[in-house]
Amino acid sequence: MCGAIRFPSRQFLFTHQPKTATTALFLPLLAQLEQRARRTGRPIVLVLDNGVPFNSRLSQAALEAASPHVRPFRLPKYNSETLNWIEGFWGHLKQTYFSRMLADEREAFYPDALRILQRLRHPERIKSLALRSP
Repeated sequence: MCGAIRFPSRQFLFTHQPKTATTALFLPLLAQLEQRARRTGRPIVLVLDNGVPFNSRLSQAALEAASPHVRPFRLPKYNSETLNWIEGFWGHLKQTYFSRMLADEREAFYPDALRILQRLRHPERIKSLALRSP
């Protein structure tokens, strides 16, 4: 999963694929963010950690192409996860939802988790979660 949350409204966008986050997963999310910025006429500041998907050559080129609509703000290496609000969001989902999910078969977990994330695309659903603001 690769996601973005708009602060303070908490609008949630994400892209997904089984297993791990990759550049191929980040690029469609970046495209969604750029499209939104162009549509609204308001630039987006995208907070990025030092994950491999955000630092690849392909990602760097895509971020440069998305400028000035999407402006990356890079967190320092080995930063506290409290600086990156979405990390707390992922942690909350893992503890509250994903760790308690029951699936009849292992293969059913991914689509079930995806359904939860799709429901959270609506800001009012995220606001109802007991999340701390940064």
